[in-house]
Amino acid sequence: MKWIKSHPWLTGLLFVLIASIVFFFYTDLHLLYRSRPAEFEAAVIQDLQDAKMSGAAILFVRDGQVESAKGYGFADVESGRSVNPDTLFTVASVSKTVTATALMTLYEQGKFGLDDDINDYLPFDIRNPTYTDTPITFRMLLSHTSSIIDSSAYDRFYTLKKTPVLPDSPISLEFQMKDYLGVDGEWYDTEENFLKEAPGAVYFYSNTGYGLIGYLVEQISGMPFNEYCRQAIFEPLGMEHSAWLFKDVDTSLMAIPYGYNDLTRQPRVIGFYGYPTYPDGTLKTSVNEYARFLSVFVNEGRTFEGEQFLKPETVKEMLARQNFPGIESPAAVGLAWHFDGESYLHTGGDPGISTLVYFNPETDRAVIFFSNSGGEYDIPGVARLIFIDSKLSPLLIEKMNAP
Repeated sequence: MKWIKSHPWLTGLLFVLIASIVFFFYTDLHLLYRSRPAEFEAAVIQDLQDAKMSGAAILFVRDGQVESAKGYGFADVESGRSVNPDTLFTVASVSKTVTATALMTLYEQGKFGLDDDINDYLPFDIRNPTYTDTPITFRMLLSHTSSIIDSSAYDRFYTLKKTPVLPDSPISLEFQMKDYLGVDGEWYDTEENFLKEAPGAVYFYSNTGYGLIGYLVEQISGMPFNEYCRQAIFEPLGMEHSAWLFKDVDTSLMAIPYGYNDLTRQPRVIGFYGYPTYPDGTLKTSVNEYARFLSVFVNEGRTFEGEQFLKPETVKEMLARQNFPGIESPAAVGLAWHFDGESYLHTGGDPGISTLVYFNPETDRAVIFFSNSGGEYDIPGVARLIFIDSKLSPLLIEKMNAP
């Protein structure tokens, strides 16, 4: 005790060192430094185990066609139901690629222009309160430059936060948009819901902005967003089990989202949940069915069977790279899709969900990764995210690009 009192700085340094070592091993970060098997399948299994993932599905596209698809681990740990390439996952923000495409099918019909003021298509006006004379356009929403942002209220509407937990939100998309973005709405906030920068000036990722895209699809098409997607995207592309809401899917085909209990070292059930801005993240699909959608971007608008689904110029428009403050070159953003300097991608993360889609239209190659684990942003959860970002994702991209 006397030594501690007489050496306070050394004591503090020793405490930090011990705490760091305990954290390093408690979160299994030391596993980052163990050798990886040379064989791809063994390496994937090790990485999934290190990241504490209950299950995952991985699909590769080569030469514009599916090369391989495989499931790993469990869709339902308790029952022992395994993941396979047809297992449905909620794919979090990867959903935005489908939401953007739904809007672009209406664009192809001449229903609006990308640089039109969205207020011309809405029953109420939306403006950044600092720039009331500056229109918010469809292009701005699609490229995350609308200046609409997610306030602290956004997470409150996850049904995980409610009792009882409901798989689908009881709050409608329309009500949420009016409540959050309409000046008379309960959750309207000039400080928290909008950037100080003008619409179109900077990139700032916006879940709420993509909820608004879904609402615009409803207003322009005259149909509920989920129903429009069924008729305009899922049915034409042969995505017969894909849907936005739990009420529209067979949940026995779903992968249950899991967290991880760091004390028991066992998976922890999170279960099914939703939120009112569902076009920004609640798509339920499999790697096999999402590949049928992704083929449109890999194959210049064509399906795997060679049928034209989107016009080549529409795909080119969606993949046109734009740079704004908030994006470091050579990275860029398209309409929904992001560009990392080499290929296009979109990731997704929610409680119990981690997803990645990566593709290169010049080489006609792609990888799709869906998991029913991860997406938790407590300290151990962030540590597990390091395994995905530093080990698993590069492994998948390396395999995609392999000769």
